[in-house]
Amino acid sequence: MPRQTHITPKQIAQQALQHLQAAANPRAAAQSSVYFKSHEQVEFFGVAAAALHQLARALHQQVKADWTAVEARACCESLLKHTHQEARTVGILLLARFHKTFTPDLLDAAEIWLVKNYCDNWALVDSLAPSVIAPLLRRHLDLLPHTARWTQAENLWLRRASLVALIPLARKGEQLDLAYTNAVRLFAAPEDLIHKATGWLLREAGKTDMPRLRAFLLQHGPRIPRTALRYAIERFPAAERKTLLTQTR
Repeated sequence: MPRQTHITPKQIAQQALQHLQAAANPRAAAQSSVYFKSHEQVEFFGVAAAALHQLARALHQQVKADWTAVEARACCESLLKHTHQEARTVGILLLARFHKTFTPDLLDAAEIWLVKNYCDNWALVDSLAPSVIAPLLRRHLDLLPHTARWTQAENLWLRRASLVALIPLARKGEQLDLAYTNAVRLFAAPEDLIHKATGWLLREAGKTDMPRLRAFLLQHGPRIPRTALRYAIERFPAAERKTLLTQTR
């Protein structure tokens, strides 16, 4: 039988929506749209990121004694189905606060959310992947090969997640072999959003082993999309950046 809780996921989701609706700012909502392409249908309440984190913290305080990731996942899924960006973001932020009770089946749920386009823009993927998928992978290392499979997916957001989910690990020198493997698998992807994510992952992978990153870039040279390359070399000295741009043509 389901574990009894004082406050249900549905009630917390309703609280979140009521708060966001009350805090809506049409002018800020219009300004938020400039960060997305014209063809991306993203709706906003106009609530600032700091306020979203504050709301997630407040909701967590209400339920942390009674909930595990099971209830948080149900609440997150409810909010992910909402039309507005901030509602979906709060769902992800709240779920992330229960990372200590994440179980392997959460990865299946995250994959479904991505495939069903509940996270249908770069900002939502870049929230879900580092704050939910990454700690899940670190907690359950046997799940890591799933990210390699995701690189071959038709769904754009699943492919972006295959890269962004590894960033928190790569920047600490963890799972570098997988990070480089996934990057190579996506060199031929046509989307700019994948090129940027590839370069971002490579840049973070270089934080703890810059010689390895340098050797990797020289090895793969012209195969690397130029956008990805420019992101990847951002932390090299200016003179070396110029050299790498030339040597990888």
